[in-house]
Amino acid sequence: MAVLPSIANHLLPDIIKRFSTSYPGICIHLHDDNSQSVQQCVERNEVDFGLGSRWRPNAELIFTPILRDSFSLVCHKDHPLAQAKTPLTWKTLAGEIFLDTGVSRALPMRKFIGAPKLDFPNIITLLAMLRSNIGVTALPALAIPRGDNELVSRELIDPVETRDICLISRRGATPSPAAEAMLETLSEQLPTLAKALNLQELQACQIIDD
Repeated sequence: MAVLPSIANHLLPDIIKRFSTSYPGICIHLHDDNSQSVQQCVERNEVDFGLGSRWRPNAELIFTPILRDSFSLVCHKDHPLAQAKTPLTWKTLAGEIFLDTGVSRALPMRKFIGAPKLDFPNIITLLAMLRSNIGVTALPALAIPRGDNELVSRELIDPVETRDICLISRRGATPSPAAEAMLETLSEQLPTLAKALNLQELQACQIIDD
């Protein structure tokens, strides 16, 4: 399967642990990359399914929303915006040095930020720049590092921007027994994980053939 790095980091460890215990004879190949790469892996039939955001429409694919998270400001603990005690509006970011990412580039609220001065598609590079207090960014909840003593997040409102995480599958394809077993494990584990991570569960994880 192909997944976003944030999903690999925060959702999959418990799921794979459960899966490996229940199905010790099944091998797992995991490809983690951005939404474009996840979708392309499914399009090219390189994986059984993907977990990521919709990169572009494709009539040959089925996008089943399963989780939703919201965007927050992320910055260094010494940045002035880190001192905010109440939610921030997107207009507050006007004039700030905004570090753009692939996940934030298409947000409607980017109109308040203007043309980005810095663009870091790689999340590891982005976090390094944030830790150097170069600027600020906006990340969905799953992509925000946990337990980082240098970075803080602040809620962004007016409006709340959200991201849907989808199960991406090929239309008309019959999942392999191994893929069905993994999807069943996902379906069983997602409600507990979504609650623990404060994510909105949208619907049961299943491949829909229509």
